Amino acid sequence: MAIDTTHDLFIYELGLAGEFEASGLRTLNFLAHRVSDGDLRRIVRDEQQECVRQGENIKSCMEALGAFSLAVSPTTVDGIYGRFEAFVRTNPAPDILDQFGADTLIRFLYLGIAVHKTLIDWAILMNENQCVGCLHENLVQKKESVAKIERYSHELGVRLLVP
Repeated sequence: MAIDTTHDLFIYELGLAGEFEASGLRTLNFLAHRVSDGDLRRIVRDEQQECVRQGENIKSCMEALGAFSLAVSPTTVDGIYGRFEAFVRTNPAPDILDQFGADTLIRFLYLGIAVHKTLIDWAILMNENQCVGCLHENLVQKKESVAKIERYSHELGVRLLVP
């Protein structure tokens, strides 16, 4: 598909966002099986469910536009996955792995926030109101999630530093 118009670019980036959520789910699955802290594992499992729901919202937006995903690879998410996978191979202590896992989840969510902010701006400019609603719902959830996980990550850090 040639990308010649802003509409084409929006659809391409929307497809990237859908693949972002799918690849993010892979990252979250890997994280969920590696962290040992029960509360963190629960948080990751909640994020897995949100990732699926947010992917469905993006799919709804694509359908409203009469478009389909181009199955492009979100290399940045793959990089986040690879970084966590490489860290796991260093055989860190469980509590250190949990801290790095929480930090990895935070990086993933901030990337998702950036992706959604750009898409919402395009959707508003193009008057794609159904997409604005779906994308805004995702953005709000990502912001709420990152705030919760940042607090928990801080708690994990305090536990690591306080004897």
